[in-house]
Amino acid sequence: MSFTVRKIDDKKRRRKGFPWKSVALNTLEFGRPLFHWYEDWKKRSTKSKKAKKRIQFMKKLLLILISILVALFILNLLSGALFSVRILSFSQLTSMAGTPPPVDQNGFTNILLMGQGTVEHDGKDLTDSIMVASVDPLDTKSIVLLSFPRDLYFLNTEKMGKGKLNTFYRDYKGYLRYMKELSRDDSSLEALKELGAEIGRILEMPIHGVIKIDFTAFEQAVDELGGLDIEVPYDIIDNEYPDENFGYEPFEIRKGPNHLDGKTALKYARSRSTTSDFGRSARQQQLIKAMGTKAKETGFHKKSGTIVNFMKIYANNVETTFALRELVGLLSYATDMDPNNVVTMQLSDRNALYDSFIEPGGFLYTPPRNLFDGAAVLLPVSIPEFPVTWKQIRGLRKLLFESRDIYLAKPTVSVLNAGAPSGHARKLATELTRYGFPVDVIANASMPKQEQSIASSSDEKIKSFFASLLNMNPSDIPTELPTDEVRELTIVIGKDYLYKPLQSYIFTE
Repeated sequence: MSFTVRKIDDKKRRRKGFPWKSVALNTLEFGRPLFHWYEDWKKRSTKSKKAKKRIQFMKKLLLILISILVALFILNLLSGALFSVRILSFSQLTSMAGTPPPVDQNGFTNILLMGQGTVEHDGKDLTDSIMVASVDPLDTKSIVLLSFPRDLYFLNTEKMGKGKLNTFYRDYKGYLRYMKELSRDDSSLEALKELGAEIGRILEMPIHGVIKIDFTAFEQAVDELGGLDIEVPYDIIDNEYPDENFGYEPFEIRKGPNHLDGKTALKYARSRSTTSDFGRSARQQQLIKAMGTKAKETGFHKKSGTIVNFMKIYANNVETTFALRELVGLLSYATDMDPNNVVTMQLSDRNALYDSFIEPGGFLYTPPRNLFDGAAVLLPVSIPEFPVTWKQIRGLRKLLFESRDIYLAKPTVSVLNAGAPSGHARKLATELTRYGFPVDVIANASMPKQEQSIASSSDEKIKSFFASLLNMNPSDIPTELPTDEVRELTIVIGKDYLYKPLQSYIFTE
């Protein structure tokens, strides 16, 4: 047997034997997750860039508006105040930069106002100041403020579960942030929108936007206005006012006229040791009204520098669901608003159910704590008692917002019994007081018994309103009544009168 020995080419052997196909497949398999990661990163990056572009656009728009105002300020110095000679008015400026905010069927813009602490405060996301502001820029040029106590309890909501009103923003924001993985800004904005929608549902009215401010914004705004002059209704001595270190410090202010700077005004608005949560709501409304009055008196809307400073405060400490142009449109209302045309009311538990103490807005009560794990909460007074409904509060909202001209007139009221069952005059007087019409006189009429009940006033609008509301005959004031029984509105209940809660008249269905 013979054979031949042949040298093998090492390079050819290596080239032929290398597992290129296997390596390629393994590389693709290994790289697949990296490819998906890259695609996800690319999508997030694109979304982030779009968000940044939106923010940059808003900043540019705000910068343009501020630049216009600064330019006007310089021109004012050079030419002797364009505004004063009416070459360019503030309303013209805002009409160029703003757009009218949305309105309801009555022409009102309804806003949910919320106040919260800053990052240095304990419970910073609890919204302890909550009120609805309804603005009428055309007819009455007025604002109605209705405050809600922080302990108002919702037995159910559409998306936020049940709980106290002041916790909903914090809890729903946290849910969206950590369970739905929304960004910090998006979760906050969505929580504001949902809380506004829920308040709108219980009141049966549209809430067009939400504005949330922190303590810093409030302090700086008061200081920018030069402080506030207010009449303190009672001594406040609070030894447990919260300080900046999760402790307490004393706060004291005496009854009578006081000038408040921003820091003192904030303490006046927040203190609740001496008085109740309802008293605090009333003081907050008093401060808002005082700020509106001061702004109007000082003509802040004609001072470019002041407006720029307010915009800085807004940018750093205010969060809102309104678009910037809508906010500018709201600002344009300031030139026409009458600071005296502000109607205020607070929901409270001064309802006369358990004693004779009654106040406007007394539509709440405190249920047994053991039903709510020991927590002190407030529920709406309902007729009938069960189930719990918002019907009376909706009736209050309907009267307060839609008949604000009657509330602005502040008529004095007398309720006289001339033939109705005993005690019915007091029942009616109590009901009128709860709805914001405090009664001066409750008595038996010094006149013969009447067959029919009447609503009488020298003011035709007031007379027609109450006659229609209470299903009575409108009438001139009876001449036989002595002057001490007569008021701007005098209601005489006769033999035909049988007491019914006001909600029965408001909702006739």
